[in-house]
Amino acid sequence: MDNADVAGVLEEIAVLLELKGENPFKTRAYINGARVIENLTTPLSSLVKEARLHELKGFGEALQQKVSELVTVGSLKYHQDLKASIPPGWFDMLQVPGLGPKKVRALNQILHIDDLPALRTACESGKVAELKGFGEKTQQKILDGILFRQKYASHHRLDTALAVGHQIMEAMKQWSQVSRCSEAGSLRRRKETLHDLDFLISSKEPNTVIEAFTSMPWVESVIAKGETKASVVLQGGMQADLRVVEDRSFPFALAYFTGSKEHNIVMRRRAIERGLRLNEYGLFPSDDSDEETAQEGVHCDDEEGIFRALDLA
Repeated sequence: MDNADVAGVLEEIAVLLELKGENPFKTRAYINGARVIENLTTPLSSLVKEARLHELKGFGEALQQKVSELVTVGSLKYHQDLKASIPPGWFDMLQVPGLGPKKVRALNQILHIDDLPALRTACESGKVAELKGFGEKTQQKILDGILFRQKYASHHRLDTALAVGHQIMEAMKQWSQVSRCSEAGSLRRRKETLHDLDFLISSKEPNTVIEAFTSMPWVESVIAKGETKASVVLQGGMQADLRVVEDRSFPFALAYFTGSKEHNIVMRRRAIERGLRLNEYGLFPSDDSDEETAQEGVHCDDEEGIFRALDLA
């Protein structure tokens, strides 16, 4: 697993712990751990290999062991066991605007709701509004979210996605804080149908860019909003995701977030064969013998530069 994958697992563990009603400090430790990893420029694989995870802020022995298992094994038994202990329907409920882990847990404990159909019934009967911390406005927001999700649950055609993607790209190009921007993911690969739109931006002001992205006039609701990434639902039901990186990492991130998982594996193997490490942050010497070079990595202006560095062009 690379840095982004590990951070994603830690974030999900935090959600799972909150769903189970665990100690908030324990939950916060995983959230903080994910944030630290997201801001790393050094691959976790190197830190694990050199036994340096303890250098990361807030990484106690337990978190070090879990991250090490994720990096070396590619999965984490603790995470899998946690996930298996949660009713599958709860994950669908978390996708509804207005519902977080605490509210999902409360709905289950008080009304014994385990899935969206049961939640819709409870909202339509007015039972949700009677719960402490909910009320009629929250109940209506939840019901609207369920109906919206059911209406736009299917994948979208490429021609529709291209039109929406073009509109967003044109808007992002006008933002003064943007150095480079591009489509990514299945939209850039031009898949016939797709579930969401992915975009990548390089900028020295990620917070400002994230704020502009989530405030676009076509945004129906904000699913998630962090320091360097955000997800929104657009008018019409399509989801759009944005990730902001440093400009020197842009070509590497673009290649990573565009290529399929299988393609990325092949590229990483190609790098290893040449004594290099490739990830979404850059291309680095695998032995780290030259500290300065290891920190900056191999300079590539674009994706073609990456291919040339790997003797593929």
